[in-house]
Amino acid sequence: MADPQGMDQDELTRAVEAAERAGSIVTEHVRSIIDAAQTRATEIDRSARQDAEAIQTEALEAAQRVLETIDSLEGQLGSLVSGLRSEADSLSGNLGRRS
Repeated sequence: MADPQGMDQDELTRAVEAAERAGSIVTEHVRSIIDAAQTRATEIDRSARQDAEAIQTEALEAAQRVLETIDSLEGQLGSLVSGLRSEADSLSGNLGRRS
């Protein structure tokens, strides 16, 4: 028996099977694209986390260097202030003896 478009049952069955195979191929291709995208997204995420960790480590190291520099300057300034006080005391003592 033929359908309204002139196809008999065997032709219709072959057409349906061909459409199913084509659909299967397309579905598999889409799955492949999705899998590749997910894999790439995972790689990007891992790389971003590594970059962020490296930046954080560099920032911490830079902050430690700044603190070391400040500590060094603090010691030098303390010595300078101590020396100035000593000099001021000495000058005050000399002026006091002159009076």
